[in-house]
Amino acid sequence: MLKVDSLHNWIGQLSATAREDVLACMRARHYPDGDAIYSLGDEGKELYLIESGRVRFCNYTARGKEIEFAELREGDCFGELSLIDGLYRPHCTYAAGPTTLQVLQKRDFDSLCAKYPEIFQQLMRLMAHHLRQTYTMIEDATVLPMRDRLARLLSRLAYSFGTVEPTGTTLLEGVTHESLARMLGSTREGVSRELKQLEAAGLVRREYGRILIPDLPALIAASDALVGGEPLVPGYQ
Repeated sequence: MLKVDSLHNWIGQLSATAREDVLACMRARHYPDGDAIYSLGDEGKELYLIESGRVRFCNYTARGKEIEFAELREGDCFGELSLIDGLYRPHCTYAAGPTTLQVLQKRDFDSLCAKYPEIFQQLMRLMAHHLRQTYTMIEDATVLPMRDRLARLLSRLAYSFGTVEPTGTTLLEGVTHESLARMLGSTREGVSRELKQLEAAGLVRREYGRILIPDLPALIAASDALVGGEPLVPGYQ
């Protein structure tokens, strides 16, 4: 498992002059918990940098089942895809808790790209990272049974933003059975059943509102070996 700092941030990788000009063109916008930022099919007229809070990415089946495939955090960028290809928004985004975004309009984005060719270089790096993560998700969904997919998801979440306690146990807070089910395209009951099996194997412990992983390196080693290469995860401070 490879942790990449600024995995979802292209602005921070720019030269100082370009970065300052991009940030100077952005304007703050505040969203309360649960507010939609944009919806599937919307026209893409702006992109975003998360100043504070979190943003959930999801879509819905014809029967209304929510599939959550990402949650970005402070310092992450999103929304650039529709500004590049001119097509509709491919998913829905919602504020997960009170969230403040810095917003860049398309007209400013186009002007900045013409002035600073390095912007497209950093966007290509960002897209390459996203494509690698997409390959991992496809491999997991295509090949692995639910228990292994859950183990790989937990290891990625814990390695990315889990808290290591003095005992060496890694703590995942705010990760519920329901949220895991949305990320896996499963049900709450199915996730609960598989978590019980992982707990019986000594790989995780469950407490109210959190999941504890006694030996994260062991879980990572076991889950990384299941399929494919080394998954990328974002590094958060």
